[in-house]
Amino acid sequence: MLIVIGSATAAPGRRDELVAAARAVTAATSGDRGCVTYSFSADLGTPDRIHSVEIWADRAALDEHLTHDHTQEFLRVAPGLVTGAPIMSFYDVPTASGSR
Repeated sequence: MLIVIGSATAAPGRRDELVAAARAVTAATSGDRGCVTYSFSADLGTPDRIHSVEIWADRAALDEHLTHDHTQEFLRVAPGLVTGAPIMSFYDVPTASGSR
């Protein structure tokens, strides 16, 4: 299993656009092969900060997701909606026998 934790700060005045883009990619991604969880949330202490949590069955599922049109569109628009580079952390987690 691959867990991806991310965060980014919306550019001034662009939070609503970032949230809309995140909603669109989330709706499209939920059906991607190997997607266990894909979500975004607002930081309660810093509302312009957005966090993401992705759980994939494996790296191959994430790699496939990155080729999809909905992901490419999000990756195209997101840089203009955030300040600086997003922070992303990747964790390979072994799954117990019988788990997803």
